[in-house]
Amino acid sequence: MLRVLHEFADADDLAALRAVAEQLRQEPGCASAELYATLAEGEDRLALTMLWDDEAAYDEFWARALAGEHPALVTPLTGGTGPDDIASTEFYRRATFALRAGTWVPEHADEGTRKIFWPAGGPVRIIIQNAVHATEAMYDKIRAEIAETRREEGCLDYGWYEDVDLPGHLLLLELWADQVVYDRHWALRGATAAFVGDNLRVPAEPQRGPVAREFYRWQDFRHHYDRWLPADPDAYATTVLWPAG
Repeated sequence: MLRVLHEFADADDLAALRAVAEQLRQEPGCASAELYATLAEGEDRLALTMLWDDEAAYDEFWARALAGEHPALVTPLTGGTGPDDIASTEFYRRATFALRAGTWVPEHADEGTRKIFWPAGGPVRIIIQNAVHATEAMYDKIRAEIAETRREEGCLDYGWYEDVDLPGHLLLLELWADQVVYDRHWALRGATAAFVGDNLRVPAEPQRGPVAREFYRWQDFRHHYDRWLPADPDAYATTVLWPAG
């Protein structure tokens, strides 16, 4: 599956983007589309997550979008010139993980026979979607967690979001400078008394959308000439057409 993440720097288009998310859920090949609003104090950010059956399904959708079917989505994505317009656009081949013996491993991997441990490099993007029983105490703890985590060295972004239509349906977006930094964060979190024990996020049955934990090598994109290209020009490849990473 193809994971798509759009982060918007402000919520001016909340109503329009909510309608877009509803329309996306009706698109052929779209397995999930959810719009979330930040829970961080003093911020006005939105995150739109999508899951597509495959890259071909997304390509067909985006061609229709560019032809005029979804102007509320296309305009901010293709007309923005910097972080004031859209924080990021990211694409990934979906990979879900599970926690085993203190290590995050691919959910369907057979770690018992693994003999190769591939190298890790570049920023680490984490996407977590879940559903919980929402309480005011939980929201207070989430806001404190956001502020505390963002103080950590190497934390590029850390934010909890809530579905604009479904209270208690949460999205966590983390971005760490590299794997070493994330490993340090994970060890620090486990050793810090304030974050050990009850986080007040009691799991609930989701009304819609996936419940998953996903880890990626961060890939930021910008839209040029009707195509999504890596935001970093040094990441362009013209001699090899690489598959989704």
